[in-house]
Amino acid sequence: MERRLQPLRIPIGWSVHYNDFHEIDQDDPEAWRWRKENLLQLSHERRDRLLDLGWYPPDDANGRYVLVLHAHDFTGPELERFESRDRAEIVAEVERLAAEVNSRS
Repeated sequence: MERRLQPLRIPIGWSVHYNDFHEIDQDDPEAWRWRKENLLQLSHERRDRLLDLGWYPPDDANGRYVLVLHAHDFTGPELERFESRDRAEIVAEVERLAAEVNSRS
């Protein structure tokens, strides 16, 4: 079954490296298809930040979304981390962090 990508309000300035974050809740029988480390990765070149979202541990129904804001790239220091099993909470946090990075001078 085909699923839509999760709509996100991302401000200008961010580049999408990959997006496999779909509108699917974890109680859906097809959710196993989207339990993986590489769901969404965005970077903001001007602010030198990387936003990375994955499901950890991959393929584990008992796992959770993990969202990390890094300085520089994915090997840079973690500036913020947010974990949840709730897709709506993760969407809100992605949007909040993206807007917050944009608003910093």
